[in-house]
Amino acid sequence: MKKFTTILTLLLLAATTASAQWAGKGTGIYKNGQWYALYETSESNFSTISSKDYNLQAPGASLTFDVKCVAILGIWGGPLRVAEYVNDAWNNDLYSYNCANKNTYYTSDVVYLNHNATKISLYTKVGATGKKYFKNVFVPMAQYIYAPSETALDFGSADKGESASRTFTVAWCNVPGFSWTVTGANADDVEVSIDENAQAGSYNTSTVTVKYNRAVGGDLDAVLTITNGYDNYSHDIQLSGTSVESTVTAKMRINAEAKWGTFCAPFDVVLPEGVQAYTGEIQSNGGWIKMTEVEGTVPANTAVVVYAQELAETTEWPFTSVPVTTEGMESCFTPNLTGADMDIEAGNYLLQNNYNAEKQTKVVGWYLITGNGFKLAPYRCYLAPADNARSFIGIDATDGDATGINSIASEAGAKTDGKYMVNGQVVIVKEGKAYNMNGQQL
Repeated sequence: MKKFTTILTLLLLAATTASAQWAGKGTGIYKNGQWYALYETSESNFSTISSKDYNLQAPGASLTFDVKCVAILGIWGGPLRVAEYVNDAWNNDLYSYNCANKNTYYTSDVVYLNHNATKISLYTKVGATGKKYFKNVFVPMAQYIYAPSETALDFGSADKGESASRTFTVAWCNVPGFSWTVTGANADDVEVSIDENAQAGSYNTSTVTVKYNRAVGGDLDAVLTITNGYDNYSHDIQLSGTSVESTVTAKMRINAEAKWGTFCAPFDVVLPEGVQAYTGEIQSNGGWIKMTEVEGTVPANTAVVVYAQELAETTEWPFTSVPVTTEGMESCFTPNLTGADMDIEAGNYLLQNNYNAEKQTKVVGWYLITGNGFKLAPYRCYLAPADNARSFIGIDATDGDATGINSIASEAGAKTDGKYMVNGQVVIVKEGKAYNMNGQQL
């Protein structure tokens, strides 16, 4: 028996993109536990100069078929040949069988196909005689993952907190799903997703989306590695970009007449000399606020009231730094960290230095806002309502830590010594200060 002569077409696994022939998604033919691009068992035949073409249902890896040659009028001759159709053109003489074996079926050698072939042809040409029979024409489905369409993704430069996405495509066929890892500087800021992962029996060109969240500052210098167990496949994509840590300026302002103000900043702030800061805690009856002094440094994102007893003139202190995500200390005051004016609805409290008719002077305190609300300047704070809310909550910080605030404390100096009923509670005024029935200064 004469051996077959085989011409191999090598598989180009390093191709950068799949041919348009197999763009989109498709599925092969599942037979006997294997996936095929062509599975034809029926017998066909032709004689002299003729051909038989087959369409492939998916990218094919190789071809085998059973062939038998029969003489016509005792004349043999003319080999049976194989061609493949790639990129709108036939590639002829891919394989040739000289019909040395007569009247018996033999299985061909393995003929390797181009991934992008969409048809195969069994044919004869000038000089061919005799009759050729063939059956069991099988093309196993190809297995591959092409290199991604991009080898590097640059996200450019933008402010921290601003996200950006880039995409690339990967063509695959009949392989288990691939996975990925991201390593390098700021790799935790990168998310990877895919519209459809690889799977056995199908082919597709999938889109991979890479999102750079810019949660932290600095440069992104990372590598996205896509891997798959098939043929030890692995490919790296370089990721680059910059997260700019823009600074902001938070201004603390205290009026010389009022002595009080509110403040918050998205970073730690060292208190200026002569300035005290207090967090607040609403007490159980809703009409009292316990103030706790913050010494030295006001933590980032902490809303406080500030006080400067010896301030001779209205002063504004600008503090400039990079915002941080650290949470501040607990406080009943609500910060405006937006960097812009904030619309505050009626029903909340605003720290003001309003005129008091009884004292014939201005009184600093938390005043309930009515009407259409108000706008709060950036890096200041307001007070949300609580149970038993009242129209005014005064301030008295002269006793330092754990200072009480209530609706009479700032007006105590306007009262003569004695007992007063304020919102259902007995308040004792003595020498210009207010006390409850237990002797605690209010």
